[in-house]
Formats: sequence, C-alpha cells, structure tokens
Amino acid sequence: MLSPLATHWLDRAAQALRCAIDAWIAPAPAPASIAIDANGSPITVEAATWFVCFVPGLRRQWWHAFADGRHKHVFALRPLDDGTWLLMEPWWTRMMVNVLTLEQAIKFLRWGGMGDVLKVRERIPGRGSQMRGWATCSVLVSYMLGRSYWTWTPNGLYRRLVDEPDAEQVEVAGFLRRHMLSESQRHSRAALAWMPKRRDASLRDVLLELGTAVVAAMTSRSGIGLHRAAVTEIARDPAIAGAYRTAAPEQAIEKTRKLLAAAKWRGEIDTDDCTLEARRFVAMLRGDLHLEVALGLRESPSYSEIRDHVTCVVDVFLRGAHRPRMARTYPAPAKPPHSADLPAQGLIREIGESVRELARADDWEAVAALAEALWSDYVGCTGLAWEQAAGRIRRAWEASPAVTDAPAGDRPREPLRFGACGETSC
Repeated sequence: MLSPLATHWLDRAAQALRCAIDAWIAPAPAPASIAIDANGSPITVEAATWFVCFVPGLRRQWWHAFADGRHKHVFALRPLDDGTWLLMEPWWTRMMVNVLTLEQAIKFLRWGGMGDVLKVRERIPGRGSQMRGWATCSVLVSYMLGRSYWTWTPNGLYRRLVDEPDAEQVEVAGFLRRHMLSESQRHSRAALAWMPKRRDASLRDVLLELGTAVVAAMTSRSGIGLHRAAVTEIARDPAIAGAYRTAAPEQAIEKTRKLLAAAKWRGEIDTDDCTLEARRFVAMLRGDLHLEVALGLRESPSYSEIRDHVTCVVDVFLRGAHRPRMARTYPAPAKPPHSADLPAQGLIREIGESVRELARADDWEAVAALAEALWSDYVGCTGLAWEQAAGRIRRAWEASPAVTDAPAGDRPREPLRFGACGETSC
C-alpha cells in the first residue's frame, strides 16, 4: 500500500495529466446556454449517505483464497425518500444499479450483516481517479464515494474507510428495527395527515375521506413493501413486525376510533366499543383488495377503484353502527343556544355517568381527580377548561343513579374507555 504522501502526489499528477489531455484532445467549447455549478454540473446534488457492505462471497471464486475471510466483496446501497433503496452492486460482469423495495433491500442488508457494514458519506465532487488499473469491486465503490484510496481489495477499503472520523459502524438487526419503525411512522403520518376541519361534516363523509387515504396508502408500492418486509422478517426478528404493527395499522385504527367516539358523543351512532368497531372498519377496508396486491395477483388499484371500494365499505359499516331510533333510554337534552357546545354537553354527561360507574363513591372530593383526568383529554375538543366544566360534570355525576350490587345480568355494562381526543374536531 502506498503512503498517504505518495498517494496525494499521484492523485495530483493524475489530475494534471487528465486536464492536459482533455485540453489537447477536446478544446474548451464556446459558452453554452446551460448554467453549471462550481463543480461543472448542470445541477447541484447534495452528498448522500451510503451503507457500504463488506461481505463474504455467496459463490466460491478463485480469488477468495487470497481475500479476507469476512471481506471478499463490497457493495453499497442507500435509502431514498419514497421508501425504496438505491443499490450499487459491482458484479464480476457488469455494474448493477437498481432501485429496490424495502423487502429486497433487507436481503442485501442481511447479507451485509454477515460481514461488516459502514455508514459513509460520499464526497462531491470527490477526489477519485480513473487511473486505477483493474476495476475491482473495492475500486469501483471507492470511486463512487469520491475517495482517492489506492487499494484493490474489499478489506483494504474497509480499513481505510473505518479510520475516517465520520464513518459509522452499523449493527444491522438494530438498524432494521429502527428503520422499520420510522418508515412505518412516516408512511402512517402521510396517509393519516387528513382530518376533517368542518364541524358540519357528516360521519359518512369523514369515513369516506379517511378510508380512501388508508386504502391508497396500504396498497401503494411503499405500503406493500412495508407489509411484505414485516411478514418476511417475522420469523427472524418479531420486533420488526411489532414495529410495523404499532406504527401503521394501529395508527389507522386509533384515528378511526376517535372519529367514532366523537360521532357517538354527538348522538350519530350507538356502539358499545368504539375500539372494536374501528378494528372492524379497518379490516373491512383491507379486505381482499389488499391481499391480492400483497400477493402480487394484481397491480395497485386506481383512485376510482379505491373510491368505489371505500364507498361500499362505509355504507355497509354504517348500517350496523347507526343509532337505532328507540335506543336512547334517557330524554335528549335541550338544544343549546350554540350548536358548537353540544359535544361538550355530551362529554360532560358521559364523564359524569362513567365516574359514577368506575369509582362507586358518594363523595365528590374522592372522585374529582378521576373526573379531571378524564376531562383533560378533551380540552382541545371543546375549548372548556376543567374549571369551566367541573361544576357541570359534578351535577351530571350527582344526577346519575348509584351503582348497586345488582345481579350480573342487570349490572351496567362496562363504560366506554376514554382516550386522547385532541386531534378530532368534535
């Protein structure tokens, strides 16, 4: 291996020779209309971070006897903004540059985990040189990274890169868990960013818009890639599947639960368990459509197909969740002067009755903390602080009947589980 000083002077000599040859063979053209940046490029590209994988061979080659046991080959890949990955794989017979799904990228990263993976930032414009002779995989990867290292073996490139101050060693299993969680969260946020802002929007319109966004996300290329990756990795690392489940389907279920809870408090539907109904709704949205796309039996549906599917699901779902005409056992409250206060009245009554069922105490001071904790989740929905709502909740608590030790069949049902409602427009 050449010394750093000799490498530096060889690089400078190669650059000077290259410039002289270019000027002699191809004189500088007349000024063109295309603007270029300081590096002579029509566009300016930010430096990207690559995962450089030094791996053992998958097939035995004659030169493996002369290479390091863990570093017989090197390739690089990096994530793109849409959830896919860009692969740069210097094969023996060609340079393979392809865009991979997350499921495909995980296979390459698992291969990288059999050796060593470094997280390295490329250099722009770089200091690589084409005057390297034999174009081995390590020479091509170092040239892609803009490095001027005079090394022909993967292990030699590894030793040079690992000594760089900004190079980072990657533990593949932990990275995949974190990446799956972050990608699922990003995908879920993009799909569920829409929320109804109008108070007069009907539950059907709200579910139509939300359902369309959910189905479009789960049947998109990135959504299917996340699903397949979670299924593929569940036997090797169940934590990856758990991260996907928590950040993707559960977020859609929780968003739907909040919408159904708000509709219940407004008196639009009558259901015992909004969480269970939300799970059923998301399962209906998935249906055979998602399964067919995930199995590769069909392409992702168009917007009109998604809309037709969601419309059918919403109509069938609401037939089962709509409030029956005689379902109420207590008189409806008088309409307040301002209709925007109606959800607050429903919440106040619901919390007062639920506190009576949960605490079963006759002293308001003993249950006030529980009532305040329940109300704190809904300040953003109603605009009423605890000081404004405390008296009204207490009156609802006092008006609700006391819970006695009645037979099991006559006991009140389990009250609705309250959850954070700060994102709804109830």
